[in-house]
Amino acid sequence: MFKHKLGRVGIPVMVLGLASLGIAPLAGATGAALNPGQANKAASQTVATVKENVSLHNTLPSWILKKGYILIGAQMENAPDDFFSGTSTKAVGFEVNLARAIGKVLGVGVQYLQIPVWSSIVPSVQTGRVDMSMTAMNDRVAREQLINFVDYLVDGVGILAKAGNPENITGPSSLCGKNVTDSSGTTQEIYLNSLNAAGGVCVSNPVHEVIASSTAQELANLATGRADAVLNDNITDSYDQQTMPHAVYAVPYAPIMSGPYGIGVPKDDVRLLHAVQKALTILMAGGSSSTYVKILTDWNVASVAIPAPVINGCAKPIYAKGC
Repeated sequence: MFKHKLGRVGIPVMVLGLASLGIAPLAGATGAALNPGQANKAASQTVATVKENVSLHNTLPSWILKKGYILIGAQMENAPDDFFSGTSTKAVGFEVNLARAIGKVLGVGVQYLQIPVWSSIVPSVQTGRVDMSMTAMNDRVAREQLINFVDYLVDGVGILAKAGNPENITGPSSLCGKNVTDSSGTTQEIYLNSLNAAGGVCVSNPVHEVIASSTAQELANLATGRADAVLNDNITDSYDQQTMPHAVYAVPYAPIMSGPYGIGVPKDDVRLLHAVQKALTILMAGGSSSTYVKILTDWNVASVAIPAPVINGCAKPIYAKGC
């Protein structure tokens, strides 16, 4: 039932590209494409029109130019952002399409390395196991101390319940006293803890956290009854409801803690950081007619679009509420 969330561990997947960034107004998440195959096909056709920028290609770090690709670390369980198609190791998702587009601008390819344990992604960037990450990760002030980010959209936390909503969950206050699953080290866990903290809506009837290591495990917790609800990204919740309507229900509540998603780059790799930012600037040029917006539109997530990329944007006033 949840096979689109499951991927094979540690198998690099060759794709063209790379991806990144953003600034601008807070946007709520939207419903994702019902047919990922059609969405990927349409977005791939958009990517095919992208041209290489030779000047930007020449600014890439020498080791990337030598090997000819950028290795991206991703969880590959975050549909419709990044995930494996069915039981294969074919990377798909709007982030993957953006990666291909940025790769084309930079004139290099991209390989994906699946990092299924969420808490291992930032360390993998820090240690150079991967060149960068792009996997539905929030740019947060604490993370900016460890790696640099190029932000590329804005989304918030969403609440996912079982189909039919048997626990009658309507918003954050409905989570009090219930078993709620999230992944360790995520924005969702921070939010859950805030509900139980002094001044939080659930301080007198705390939420019981069921910790997971991945999105797949969160869904399994919900399916088996270990959890009454899931805290995940709003984009992902909407996608899950549309692709698994008999299993899950996305609670219709405004995105919580809206903030930027960022591509993670090592602190000492400034050349790659700026190359990615400039590539996405090119892709975002033209507003609603830009390659960037077209890709998001193909996946029905255009409401999370931002007008321009920014480095380490979490501390900016426009993002302060969600960071």
